[in-house]
Amino acid sequence: MYDPSDAEKNRTYANRISDLSAEIERIDNSLASVNKNIETTGKEIREYQGRIESLKSKSESLIAELNNIKLKVMSSREDEESTRLLRKTLTEEYENLKNERTVLVKRISKMENALDEISEQRERQLPKLKKYDGMLREARNVFYDAESRMEISMKLKQGRTTCKFPCI
Repeated sequence: MYDPSDAEKNRTYANRISDLSAEIERIDNSLASVNKNIETTGKEIREYQGRIESLKSKSESLIAELNNIKLKVMSSREDEESTRLLRKTLTEEYENLKNERTVLVKRISKMENALDEISEQRERQLPKLKKYDGMLREARNVFYDAESRMEISMKLKQGRTTCKFPCI
C-alpha cells in the first residue's frame, strides 16, 4: 500500500538527505581546509622554532655589538675629556711661555743696551787705556833696566870683595 503521504515523506527525506549530504560535503570541505590549515600552521610552528632560535642568536649578537658600541662611546668620552684637559694644559703652558718670552725679550733688550753702553764707554776710554798701557810698558822697561843695573852693580861689588881676599 502506497500512501501518498509516504511519498511526501520520502521527498522530504530525500531533500533532507540531499541537504545533509551537501552540508556533509561542506563540512568535509571545511574539515579538509581546516586540516590543511592545521598542517600548514603546524609546519609554520615548527619553522618558527628555528626562526626564534635564529632571532635569539641574532639578538645576542646585536646586544654584544650594542655593548661594544657603548664601550666605544664611553672610551670616546674619556678620550674627549682627556683631550680637553690636555688642550687646556697646553694652552696654559703656551700662555706661560709667551709671558716668559716677553720677560726674556725685555731682559735681552736691557742687556743689549748695557752692552752698547759698555762698548761706548770702552771706545771713549780706549785712547786713555792705550796711553796708560804705553806708560806701563815704559815704566816696566825702566824698572827692568834699573834691576839689570842693580844686578850688575851687585855682581861687580861681589867681584871686588872676592878679589881683595886672596884665594887660599
